[in-house]
Amino acid sequence: MTGGHHVHWLPLGFAVLLALLSAWLNQVAERPQAVDNAGFTHDPDYIVERFRVQTFDLSGKPRYRLDARRMTHYMDDDSTELTQPRFHLNSGEQAPMDVGARRGLIFGDRESLHFLGDAQAVRAATPDHPALSLSGEHLRAIPDAGILSSDNPVTLRLGNTVIHAGGLYADNHSKRLDLTGGVRGIYEKHR
Repeated sequence: MTGGHHVHWLPLGFAVLLALLSAWLNQVAERPQAVDNAGFTHDPDYIVERFRVQTFDLSGKPRYRLDARRMTHYMDDDSTELTQPRFHLNSGEQAPMDVGARRGLIFGDRESLHFLGDAQAVRAATPDHPALSLSGEHLRAIPDAGILSSDNPVTLRLGNTVIHAGGLYADNHSKRLDLTGGVRGIYEKHR
């Protein structure tokens, strides 16, 4: 110590910390809250535990069912988040297909479902076709159009055939399957 001055660092450090905390609180208090044009924040307007919805065709037969551990709806953008969604699609001409993931999203148009995180689509074997499974991090299903797609890497298994691709587009109505982006695998023709 020179000149006989003694600096007390603890109170000085505490004063600097208080000044920084005050500046941060002031900034947070002045920050506008995210509000959409209709005046709503992105907060859930309802949450449903053990959610299940089922639709039927015109003859009264079950068409598809959607289950989730939790469903959270947001009013501001009319979106829905699903926890552990499971989608079951009945198809008259083929075996039913089940699609699931860790998370799901449904946007306001309600035409498509997005399955995110360990997404899996499975169709059981039939006498005419081997079992089919599809896996990836993101699968998009458009049930009414019979479309399943992904812009992310996927793995397709059909019997003993295993194919890896950068993305896919499958149209059940037109029986069309497009694989894109570095397609590779082992194809084994089934009977």
